[in-house]
Amino acid sequence: QGKLQDAMSLLTLEQDRSERLLLNVLPGAVAARLKDQDQRVADDFFSITVMFADIVNFTRIAGGLSAQDVFTMLNTVFCRFDDLVDRHGLEKIKTIGDAYMVAGGLDDRCADPCAAMARLALDMRDSLAALSEEVGVPLAIRIGISTGPVVAGVVGRKKFIYDLWGDTVNTASRLSSEGEPNVIQCDRRTHMHLERRFHFADRTSVRLKGKGDVIVYQLVGPREKSPSHLQ
Repeated sequence: QGKLQDAMSLLTLEQDRSERLLLNVLPGAVAARLKDQDQRVADDFFSITVMFADIVNFTRIAGGLSAQDVFTMLNTVFCRFDDLVDRHGLEKIKTIGDAYMVAGGLDDRCADPCAAMARLALDMRDSLAALSEEVGVPLAIRIGISTGPVVAGVVGRKKFIYDLWGDTVNTASRLSSEGEPNVIQCDRRTHMHLERRFHFADRTSVRLKGKGDVIVYQLVGPREKSPSHLQ
């Protein structure tokens, strides 16, 4: 009897551990669907806000560090970003090298995911001074935000991930990669949603690969108070 109870306790611990690992890889609702239903997980969303952020000159910075130091730097930065994402009720999708991808609107955790994404981007930008001091390397990031339809789902049977596809994702990625250090570039739909509550610099035109010239808006800060660097 005792051995059976010990085996059941170990099984429960392993199941709890597997549950935690699954929830670290997938959104909670998606993980539940995968467990309860033996089916594909693929959904269409009409309006999702997607953000990409990447570290400026990462290759040059990493070239002067040991492998362990590169890991420590990225882990420190991305763990801080993870905390900010959770605070704003958004969903981290994945990291790709030094790029960090977030989405809002995939669930009902926040009433206004587009505004939450804007606040997240500003918080990420404003956290860089403290992060630079912590890791001992001057850091800057480029951020791109786009809003629109996406397809979301889980791909594969092994080492699967929850991912997003569509022009909205591509636009956010390119707005990030074509941006300037510590600048938050938004597309027209994002600007339309936020313009009454946030300050934007004058619109500009940027040539994006595969899209040609695109009108973009640089997010500066919330309207509630004047951004310190404009005073």
